[in-house]
Amino acid sequence: RYRLLLSKRVHGNLKISVISSDFVASDDYQSLMNAATSLAGKVPAGSRVRRGDPEKSNKESVVADFRGAFEWLLSEAERSISRQRYKGLGEMNPQQLWETTMDASTRRLLRVQIEDAIMADQVFTTLMGDEVDPRRAFIEKNALIARNLDI
Repeated sequence: RYRLLLSKRVHGNLKISVISSDFVASDDYQSLMNAATSLAGKVPAGSRVRRGDPEKSNKESVVADFRGAFEWLLSEAERSISRQRYKGLGEMNPQQLWETTMDASTRRLLRVQIEDAIMADQVFTTLMGDEVDPRRAFIEKNALIARNLDI
């Protein structure tokens, strides 16, 4: 079996994506390839792409191909999205707390098994405690081997 590893740096962080031979053989991939083939050439060079209602919008761009049109529309859509990051639940307003954490219809509760209570307490104290130096040392030591980070 083969796999393709793609890596790039985003804001100084190494991002690695894996494309496996199983994915390339999947129905999803084949559907994407069929869509790409059918869309190729549908948007000729010099085409204009407009965002929103054509009678109201003056926001448009000249594009070279379908990919250019897609990327422009995606970047325009992202401008209307507000992304916020919180260090803790106490920074959220009640509506945000409900939408992200408290709504029983969308939240997930996971059981955490603690095999080594002493080690777990040490890690928790290091990461959540008031002392900055041990936390910084932990992060510096483990930054390059960490996996599944939500950054």
